[in-house]
Amino acid sequence: MAMNRKPLKIVLTGAPSSGKSSTMRELQRVFGDQVALVPESAVVLLSGGFPAPQHGDVEQIRAFQKAILQVQAGLEQIIPRQHPLAKVYIFDRGSLDGAGFWPLGAEDFLKQFGLTRENEFAKFDHVLFMELPSPEAFGGVNQLRFHDYQQSKQSEDQLRETWGSHPGFKEIKAQATLEEKTSLVVGLVRSLLNKA
Repeated sequence: MAMNRKPLKIVLTGAPSSGKSSTMRELQRVFGDQVALVPESAVVLLSGGFPAPQHGDVEQIRAFQKAILQVQAGLEQIIPRQHPLAKVYIFDRGSLDGAGFWPLGAEDFLKQFGLTRENEFAKFDHVLFMELPSPEAFGGVNQLRFHDYQQSKQSEDQLRETWGSHPGFKEIKAQATLEEKTSLVVGLVRSLLNKA
C-alpha cells in the first residue's frame, strides 16, 4: 500500500514587479487542483482597504508588517486545511519577505518581529526567487504597487540576502519576456512535482 506523501511547500518570492502575480496565475492554469495557491498577505490587506505605509515612516511600516505577519500566519493554517488533496502549496511570499521592505535591514527585521531564519526556512521545501526585469521592462498593471525601480531593487537585494541561504533556494533570472521567465518557473514546479 503506497504511503501518502507530504505535500511540497514552495515560496515564490522576489521584488515588486518581478512577475510573481502573473506566474501564480499561470501555475494555477497549468496545474489546476494539483496546486493550492496562498495569496500575498500584503495584497490581501491592501485590497481590503488597509492603507499602504509611506516610505521612510518606520512606525507605519512596522504596523503594516505586523498586520502582514498575522495574516500570513492565518493563511499558512487555513489554505492547507481547505485544500487537503493538493500536492503542492505555493505561497506568494513568506513571513521572511518583510525583511525585503524593512528600512532598517534584514537582521533588524528578524529582531524586531521575533523571527529566525531557521524557523521560517523550515516551513518551506523550496524557495523560488524571481529576479527583477531590466529598468526598461519594469512596471506592470498592479494598481496596488507603490514601489519605483530603485526601491524594488533595494528590496530585491534584501530578499536575496534573507532567503539565499535556504537549502532549496533557486533564482530565476530575468528573461527577454515575462512569459519566458514564467515558463521557467512552471518547468521547475513540474520537475518538483514529478519528484514528489
